[in-house]
Amino acid sequence: MLPASGNATNLQAMLRFLLFVLVVAICVFGLYRWTEQQQAPQPAADHFTPADGPKLDDSDVHILAAMEDEYTRLVQAVVPSVVSITATKRVQVTSVQDPFELFFGRRLRQPQRTQEVPSLGSGVIVSKEGHILTNFHVVAGVDAISIRLSNGQEASARIIGADPPTDIAVLKVDGLNVTPLAFADSDLVKVGQRVIAVGNPFGFDETVTQGIISAKGRAMEDSANDFFQTDAAINPGNSGGPLVDLHGEILGINSAIYTGAGPGSGSWQGLGFAIPSNTARRALEDIIKFGRVPHGYLGVWSPGKDTAASMGLPDIDGAYIIGVTSGSPAEKAGIHKGDIITSMGQHPIHNSTQLKNQIAGLFAGSRIVIGLQRGHQSATVTAQVAEQPTDDQQTAQRQPTPSPSASSSAPAQSGLLAGVHVTEIPPGHDQDLPPHAHGVMVAAVDSNTPASLCLQQSDVIEEIDRVAIHSVAEYNQATQILSGPTVLLSICRDRRRSFTVLTAH
Repeated sequence: MLPASGNATNLQAMLRFLLFVLVVAICVFGLYRWTEQQQAPQPAADHFTPADGPKLDDSDVHILAAMEDEYTRLVQAVVPSVVSITATKRVQVTSVQDPFELFFGRRLRQPQRTQEVPSLGSGVIVSKEGHILTNFHVVAGVDAISIRLSNGQEASARIIGADPPTDIAVLKVDGLNVTPLAFADSDLVKVGQRVIAVGNPFGFDETVTQGIISAKGRAMEDSANDFFQTDAAINPGNSGGPLVDLHGEILGINSAIYTGAGPGSGSWQGLGFAIPSNTARRALEDIIKFGRVPHGYLGVWSPGKDTAASMGLPDIDGAYIIGVTSGSPAEKAGIHKGDIITSMGQHPIHNSTQLKNQIAGLFAGSRIVIGLQRGHQSATVTAQVAEQPTDDQQTAQRQPTPSPSASSSAPAQSGLLAGVHVTEIPPGHDQDLPPHAHGVMVAAVDSNTPASLCLQQSDVIEEIDRVAIHSVAEYNQATQILSGPTVLLSICRDRRRSFTVLTAH
């Protein structure tokens, strides 16, 4: 038996031997890998020879180089006059989920808090005093407005006035050193003319896009003016920014875009629309002078394309007149029901939208020569334009709305006017109606009827299928002889006349 100390010595010697073998093995393996890599073929170095210089120098493209410099100067001159607009609206939102709703399907209490919802837009400075032109839809119904200049300065802005029909609003900021842009004459614009759009699309300040005027005289529903069409990229947030010409003058106010779903409903697809500068400038001057825009008024009714088709009217070149308001400028000028208006002044009229836009752009008190087609004869008349009646003419206290009673008519039992209860127009209610209004007042409309989609309480029905209504008896007589899938109604609502077509579900 060996002593314990001898056994420990042998064990240590064995471990040192094994460690030596391991180190030798690692060195041999490393030498093998290094030798293998050295023997492997090395890839050849790739040659790179850069171009000696540009293919063309400034002397070869001096015109393009000069244009580039001029575009740069144009942008540098315009951008300081364009502002980014942030409009905020305070809304009430539910802050806590009620656990009882999970069990009972309704809230027993509704804790709410106020939240500010921001929206973005653009504007252009148009006066040394700090007036800013933008779109009405950018600032409609908001609680606070702030603007930011290209130099980073920010300030609160207040609304001086607005005109929803033209989609124009005027803001003002105080205490800033601002540089305004001048207006160009939009009547001189030519299709193909180069333009630049500047604005705040999607919150990207000072975005500049370039294009041309693609078309003029584009009409949009519920607008009192026509538009320029441009292929300069206009996106959400560009609204209210300027469309400028090569002189840096305002040629239009960017207002809408077109997608497959309609104007203003999504991202840019190559069709942008701008309010002509002359329209915007007139709205600006009227708002500053009067606090509003006094639109022209003739007192003629001309149906749109869809309504005209439902009435069985032929597809004509012009605006077909289906009604003339009693005592209106049109009646005084000698315009009759059935006339076709083909021109106003120097402007040809091809449809009812163009007629509406031309009338809205006229000044109250001005005289205009109107071209007519009456039967097979052409004629001209001269009308003196009045100011369009507005809701401001209504008194603060309205007469109480009538309710169904024994004196109201029984609704028709069948047909498109089934479920409509009407009464005579109550005494004193004239203040809430357009001038020379006549007919019967809607007291109630039964739900789930065709009429409930178009009529509401307090509407006044003046005509049914172009038959004038002056009393409940005449209304009852007219409803008894209705036939066909549609009914054309002339109604008054909030001092305005309009047409609506009832169709079966």
